[in-house]
Amino acid sequence: MARSPKPRKELQRGKPYWVVSLGKSFTGGFRQRRYFPSRADAAEFIGQSEAARQQVGREAFILPFNLRFEAFTCANKLKPHNASLSQAVEFFLEHHPRGTASPLLSQVCDEFLESRRAMNCRPRTLVQYQSYLNVLREEFGGKPITALNLQHLEKWLRGKEWSPRTRKNYSVTLTTIFNFAVSRGYRADNPAEGLDRPILDDSPVEILTPAQARDLLDAAVRTRPELVAVIAIALFAGLRRAELHSLEWDEIDLDSGTIEVKGLKAKTRQRRVVHMSANLLAWLNPETCPRGPVAPPRNIDVFSEQIRLLAEDAGISP
Repeated sequence: MARSPKPRKELQRGKPYWVVSLGKSFTGGFRQRRYFPSRADAAEFIGQSEAARQQVGREAFILPFNLRFEAFTCANKLKPHNASLSQAVEFFLEHHPRGTASPLLSQVCDEFLESRRAMNCRPRTLVQYQSYLNVLREEFGGKPITALNLQHLEKWLRGKEWSPRTRKNYSVTLTTIFNFAVSRGYRADNPAEGLDRPILDDSPVEILTPAQARDLLDAAVRTRPELVAVIAIALFAGLRRAELHSLEWDEIDLDSGTIEVKGLKAKTRQRRVVHMSANLLAWLNPETCPRGPVAPPRNIDVFSEQIRLLAEDAGISP
């Protein structure tokens, strides 16, 4: 039976090292030598070598030296976490896409948008997705989806001087994209789920007084007559902003006093009919009602800005 190797001290380039030599009788093949900075490291290597010889036999030393050295280094890195090399390999195989190379984040974004088009998402929703994803592409587009972790995402968000609302929107977008990647089998986990989302203040909805409503309509009559009808409908019929923006004049029936909100335009995608009050009908002149959209212009953000400026002209501060 081969004797157990003993560490011995040597000087290499003026520095002391502990040397362990595994002879042919121990390895069953070539003599192998290892250097360590401390006696404790050398003793630990001897113990591991003897354990490997007992469990596997001399075949344990057939592996190339660099591969055994890598295994030894990795095992030491895992030791503080009480994890083994086998556990590390299983974790890697579970979280790495099988069969194909990991797609880039930009490719995942393209697939996500295509899937949302196939789901019949509204054009405005697709535009919003595209806007957020373009920013993500600039930062992470060239990286494989599996290469990104929670630390990458947190560092990126911390470096942006965004409002809490914007920061939360990007956190939600990241979570959505990684959930999509998980559903496609590109990775097994979603690192964005660990992001701390900002807590937003819930500002109360302010209600216009009758005097403020009158002032807003008067200001529209004076300076923006094309907005009178849409403001009156907003005040007295309660349509949502997106519904107002997409409303057409042929969907307003002054004879029956109703507004048809088509399912395609409603937030719930369900058709509904709104009955107009007498004061709303008074603001809608059947002789001046044109064709086409009730709310100019077609861009909803420009339209919202026009309403804001009109409110300021009427002396209404949000």
